Amino acid sequence: MKKFASLVVLLMAVATLSAQDIIGTWSGALETPQGELRINFNVSETEDGYTATMDSPDQGAMGLPVSETKFESPELTIKASAYNLEYVGKLVDKTNIHGTLTQHGQSLELNLKKKTE
Repeated sequence: MKKFASLVVLLMAVATLSAQDIIGTWSGALETPQGELRINFNVSETEDGYTATMDSPDQGAMGLPVSETKFESPELTIKASAYNLEYVGKLVDKTNIHGTLTQHGQSLELNLKKKTE
């Protein structure tokens, strides 16, 4: 019984650590024909899961609403229906997510790095 209880505690600790890994500001840049376009996703945890906002500093747009934020380790999905935008990425380690941003049917690689400030 003690082994089972220890296993449950260990699994809960691992789940808590992985949930914390995704919280924060994640930054990356899209390579477009017009040049580099920086994108930030600001992810926070709620009672029901996760929420996020999006920034596009090069366009002067901050705190843009996101309609869905889902993290099922290791995959992060962020959707902003108002902009017909979806980001799907894989958490590769504590500070990097590799993924693709799709908007209006066009997909571009967008790798994110967690801001540590």
